[in-house]
Amino acid sequence: MEIEKFIERLMSCDKIDYETQSTKDGCTVRRMFYSSDRYIVDYAEDFKSEGWLQFDTDQDASYFGFWVNPKKFMTLSYCEGDWTLVECHSRENYVEAIKRAIDFYGEGFVAKSIDMDGTVTVYRQNRSEFLEV
Repeated sequence: MEIEKFIERLMSCDKIDYETQSTKDGCTVRRMFYSSDRYIVDYAEDFKSEGWLQFDTDQDASYFGFWVNPKKFMTLSYCEGDWTLVECHSRENYVEAIKRAIDFYGEGFVAKSIDMDGTVTVYRQNRSEFLEV
């Protein structure tokens, strides 16, 4: 599946009409249930060309994922079939959404290495890069 088509499908869903911090900030939030796993986003042919980036968390699994799009000022989350798309209508709203994600989600890791002496080095994403839009 192409992510562009998947996002179009999400954007055709009704906007939520209850208050969240995102809606207070003026963002549009859409939700839908789609029985799948996170890999339809991770392995979408146009994932990178459409501007999407994985936001690593300590919860990442086949049933959970979080992605950001600094080009389109969007975030996308997935948890056990529930998809949530947040459309931020300004750079400022997007930066606030990323700050909330940084505060909320524990850090995941990109890789770990173990040296011959048993020293473990953990390589993590530089989350501050998501704020540079």
